[in-house]
Amino acid sequence: MTSISVPTPGRRDWATSTHPAGRGGVVPVVLFFFVLWTNLAVVLTQVHGVPQFIGSSVVVLLLIPIVRALIVDRQAPVVTPVLPLVLIFFGTLFLAGIRSPEPSVVQNNISLYLTEGLLLYLLVSNAVRTIPVLTATLWTLILAGALLGGLSVIQELTHTYANEYEGFAQVDRLGTGGGFNIAPADATQKELRPRLGGPLGSENRYAQILAVVFPLALMRAFRDPRRNRRLAGGAASILIAGGIFLTFSRGAAVAVGLTIVLTLLLRELKFRHVLPALAVLTAVVVLVVPDYVTRLSTLGGLTALSSSTTDSADRPDSALVGRETENLAALHVFIDHPFTGVGPGVYFRDYSRDYANRLGLKYLGSERRGHSLYLEMAADTGIIGLTAFFAMVSVSLVLLYRQARYWRSRNPERAIVASSLLFALVGYLATALFLQLSYQRFFWAILALASAAIWVLRRDQEDDSWASDTTAASG
Repeated sequence: MTSISVPTPGRRDWATSTHPAGRGGVVPVVLFFFVLWTNLAVVLTQVHGVPQFIGSSVVVLLLIPIVRALIVDRQAPVVTPVLPLVLIFFGTLFLAGIRSPEPSVVQNNISLYLTEGLLLYLLVSNAVRTIPVLTATLWTLILAGALLGGLSVIQELTHTYANEYEGFAQVDRLGTGGGFNIAPADATQKELRPRLGGPLGSENRYAQILAVVFPLALMRAFRDPRRNRRLAGGAASILIAGGIFLTFSRGAAVAVGLTIVLTLLLRELKFRHVLPALAVLTAVVVLVVPDYVTRLSTLGGLTALSSSTTDSADRPDSALVGRETENLAALHVFIDHPFTGVGPGVYFRDYSRDYANRLGLKYLGSERRGHSLYLEMAADTGIIGLTAFFAMVSVSLVLLYRQARYWRSRNPERAIVASSLLFALVGYLATALFLQLSYQRFFWAILALASAAIWVLRRDQEDDSWASDTTAASG
């Protein structure tokens, strides 16, 4: 098979960084993704008082490669294979909104979907047009995750929980969502264990964005053909995993576990490599952060959610009961409004507390979001919105998997790009089982990056097939 890294007469060599889009597009794109994933713009505005318009202007970085591609290089706009499904999903939001009794709430939420969702998707998918830009962006995300995770590790080792490190290591030490009780069951007073929230100040959300970049580092650690990159990927994996552990997020732990299992089932990683690494990592966690084991042990309370036990030792903790209440409320709203839901954002504003308190599980004194992206989306947009969402992400996963298989024996870098984004998207979707679509910019950014990879790899596949056919014909 002739490699497409060798220019073929009559075809553009899209694989190399000598192409104008490969040179000019790297720096603005990687800067944008570094700022996005470290939450730098928000930290600057909320912690350091930088004007809001300056923080919001970071998106302008993506216009630099787009303008160059469209005007200077006279390339056509990118229409990814997933874009029609993205537009259909947004169409379902408008349909659900038309039938909603709260048009003002719907309008605000759809505006957020358009700015942090559709606009971001279009910008990213048009800015990222080559393998060099994709590769540099993935390494940037790995670096961002490693830096944040490393900072959390330092914060833990030094016990400097009161130091927010310029806003990049926020901690709620008082237990109002940022701590959990590690005191024995018979203790008369609580002993709160701090949970680290990184630059988001939200432990579960911080864990989520780290869970997305963890597979990127893991694939590099085990699949990259270059030894120095494998070492860099391995070191980054450890730091990112450390950050995830120190959030003490149970949902993230489940999501990371599911992601690793899927890498093994799809044979992207090998048992003989992953299992020893997991054994060593588990031993380190047990010895260094034993509170993490205590935290995960509370997942046993899931079995007691449907029981009427009165034994305090077997009773699920308040957080689990609260999540059950929120999710059941969303489910009941969906059952009552199955086709188009109650409208984007309307469940949270007008239905959550009322439906939740009817259940008699836990009294909610204020409105609550559904604690699952899928259940809340079902309540907000009904079966049409949920189906469109699943179609959008499922097609993305299938196309990434096909590209990963195609390039596995042909080009390691392209195979790693496809596999990495496949599992990054899986990581987000798995954490979304336990979290609603807040901070949705992270979801749309990773979906757009995955879509851009599909577009680039399919184009390269066509070039590869053309070069093979030309070689066979000339032979």
